[in-house]
Amino acid sequence: MWNPFKKAAPAATETADKSKAQEKGIPVPELPPELANSPQAKGMMAMFYRKWKDPAFMKQLRILAAHMQKDGVNMKDMKAVQAWIEANKDKIEKGQLEELPSGGGPKIETFVKTGPDVGRNDPCPCGSGKKYKKCCAEKE
Repeated sequence: MWNPFKKAAPAATETADKSKAQEKGIPVPELPPELANSPQAKGMMAMFYRKWKDPAFMKQLRILAAHMQKDGVNMKDMKAVQAWIEANKDKIEKGQLEELPSGGGPKIETFVKTGPDVGRNDPCPCGSGKKYKKCCAEKE
């Protein structure tokens, strides 16, 4: 018997994963027109939607992207990305691509306090005998 309160099951896993991502406000990319009717491409997209929350998977994607960027691959050009993947297929399958050291930019140093804290009503550290708020704090 038909139950009007029962939610209908989605037709495919890709549709379910895609709708969950859209509900959460995550932008969902569309497949290119040449791959729109390919069941293999749809299966890959569904697998990606299921794995995108896995931190290990996302780390692998970041490592791949870093290596592509280091080699000068235009990541917006799908053919260039596919060519790079084919050229480095052995390294990818064997897990030889390691995380690149991050050294881009100046190193931020931690501020280390050299003297004790001086409260507003404490004697001024300059030795004047006045309260800090009436002496050196007014100069700042």
